Amino acid sequence: MPTPSPRAPTRTRTPQSERVEATQRKIIESAQRLLREEGFKSATLQAIARGAKVSLGALQHHFDSRDALMERLVDEAMAPLSDHGAVWPDATLPLRERAQTFVERAWADIFGATSYLTAWSLFFGCKATPSIFSRIDAKRANEDRKFFARFLEAFPELEQHHPYPNGFIASVFSTLRGVGVFELFDVSTTEKHEELQALVETIVRACTPAVGAPLVPRTQGRQRRKSTA
Repeated sequence: MPTPSPRAPTRTRTPQSERVEATQRKIIESAQRLLREEGFKSATLQAIARGAKVSLGALQHHFDSRDALMERLVDEAMAPLSDHGAVWPDATLPLRERAQTFVERAWADIFGATSYLTAWSLFFGCKATPSIFSRIDAKRANEDRKFFARFLEAFPELEQHHPYPNGFIASVFSTLRGVGVFELFDVSTTEKHEELQALVETIVRACTPAVGAPLVPRTQGRQRRKSTA
């Protein structure tokens, strides 16, 4: 009786949905890399397809136009800004620990991440496409409102001790955005650390009452929030 030949190992087929997701992820990562390294104009469908090692036809099967791909990239770029729960410290922690935790997490998870520079390249490039840029602007305004509210939850002292809480929060995020953009340049680790630590100190001081200063009425803070919505 002949000896049966050994059976070839059975291959586990990847479900269709997983294959689609894997291909789309390669395309998105190729587009992000081109945006970050070469800019918006260089991120053509042909160049993105080459970077993803797929055919142009395969790319267009998933994203039928450059605008469709850019809209997906907008969602990808802004996802870390969406009510980012991991950024916000527990309001019961000591003030300085909260400020330190917030700045460190905001830098590590959002403003210092590689994806942040990719987002800026995308935003500037999409400025000439009103249909996409209007979505970016609307989402930015919505995320700003959520960030302002979460900041006040994490640092309730700000409304009590600062006459312009929303203006202060805006300046905090402007500082983080500025430090993030400076990642384009050769900024030393020491300089970056000092800038972030200065921001920690600024938050602590804004939430600490000045000697002899009266508390800011809470109704005043609420009125300011309504006026900036």
